[in-house]
Amino acid sequence: MDKFDKYIKNLPIIPDVASKIMSIADDNFNISFKELEEIIMIDPMLTARILKVANSALYARQSEIGNLQVAISLLGFKNIKSLVLLITASQFSKELKTSEYMTNFWRHSIATAFIAKHIMHRKKDRANEETAFVAGLLHDIGQAALFQSDPSLYAELLESIEGVDENIEVTERKFYETDHREVGASLLSNWNFPDVYVDSAREHNTLNINSKHKKLVLTITLADILSDYIGYGQREGSRDDLLKNVLVLTNHSEDDLEYFKAEYLEIFEEDPLFKECQRLFIK
Repeated sequence: MDKFDKYIKNLPIIPDVASKIMSIADDNFNISFKELEEIIMIDPMLTARILKVANSALYARQSEIGNLQVAISLLGFKNIKSLVLLITASQFSKELKTSEYMTNFWRHSIATAFIAKHIMHRKKDRANEETAFVAGLLHDIGQAALFQSDPSLYAELLESIEGVDENIEVTERKFYETDHREVGASLLSNWNFPDVYVDSAREHNTLNINSKHKKLVLTITLADILSDYIGYGQREGSRDDLLKNVLVLTNHSEDDLEYFKAEYLEIFEEDPLFKECQRLFIK
């Protein structure tokens, strides 16, 4: 038995279709659009929602997209992968115990996803934009697992760090003898997600990174912290020293930091996909 089973068992099971798609490596060029269509069409509800988003303001076209294979060919595998995860996660969230905490959890996770993708976009690392988006959305999934295992205990944990300059992982280890990073990594591994997402969950918010995806993990940490700066953070202790190091390691400057503080919020909140996420996740 996985030592984290007691935290994971209270979470809904991710649908097989979503798990199968998310387990496909981004560089697996052997899977054709037709094969991807056949996987998705097993779940009619998922198919309908992908077509709905494909026809939303995000992918506005003069003619409506009515065919899944057309949607896949227009959007590409990585975009479809992100949409599958967003749609699955939004349904997943509806099965969780609702609370102010879970609302804040999704606000923060969505913001981190958008910021991580935008960081890659500004660095012209287009190949990793969608991977960063997915990793950002999932980076704190272990917190949802800990909260769902015992909402009252996690509420006590959050209350204990009010006004205390202590990062949440430190407090979690006092309450659970583990933290959300380890639980999240175990959960994503059990869901057969690629290592890049497992590693991002396990090693974000630290400089002790062993993953071969170190650049991506550091980007998620930077996005995680920046979400605090633009008003989408969760309850964390000071991470100023960590931020200084991560800025250097990701080749960012104070000017970049000011850009996200002063300019990015407006861009972010006007993004049609962000608005769609608000409708999907925030009740």
